[in-house]
Amino acid sequence: MDDFEHRSYRVYKGDGYEYKEEKGRGHGCLGAVVTLFLIVCVILGLLMFSTNILDGVKNKALSVFYPQKYSEYVTQYSKQFGTSEPLVYAVMRTESGFREEVESHAGAVGLMQLMPETFEWLQNNKDGEVTLYDYDLKNPRVNIEYGTYFLSYLNSHYDGNIELVAAAYNAGITTVDKWLEDKTYSSDGKTLTYIPYEETSKYVKKVINTYEMYETLYY
Repeated sequence: MDDFEHRSYRVYKGDGYEYKEEKGRGHGCLGAVVTLFLIVCVILGLLMFSTNILDGVKNKALSVFYPQKYSEYVTQYSKQFGTSEPLVYAVMRTESGFREEVESHAGAVGLMQLMPETFEWLQNNKDGEVTLYDYDLKNPRVNIEYGTYFLSYLNSHYDGNIELVAAAYNAGITTVDKWLEDKTYSSDGKTLTYIPYEETSKYVKKVINTYEMYETLYY
């Protein structure tokens, strides 16, 4: 009989032999398997726990480089104009690095780097009149309000295509519309296969990458 399953042995008892059965080693193997299974489960649990901790530390570290500054204004105006919060943060971070006083060589001002003439156009388009001045662009609330409104306008104009929105924010609506009409740059008139301005091409990639990072970290 197979010793792995069970075995018997003879015991001398008085005037004869009596057979007794000894439990085999099968139960011992089963116990070892269960123990091994439990050990594996514990190890996997620890690995998952460690991974969650590491992910948390990594996200915490990344949040230092991708902060949600001026969140009260970003949330308020994103909701008001139906604009994505991660996109507002991405543009603000790319444009000014969250510096409210910064001015570009071209004359763009503030957190979202709005040009004074664009600011005037946005006021007319949004409010029907111009009531604010160029220096108001250094006010974070005003800058984020009209920068977010501008993104909302572009988002509507380009049917939610973030690449086109970012390109137009950098190069202008007229320029991007001309690219879309040119087969050299657009095969379908709705998307860009090639962006001829190197600065705009780099800008679009940076905004999209930053947008995706904010999406991953916070939304």
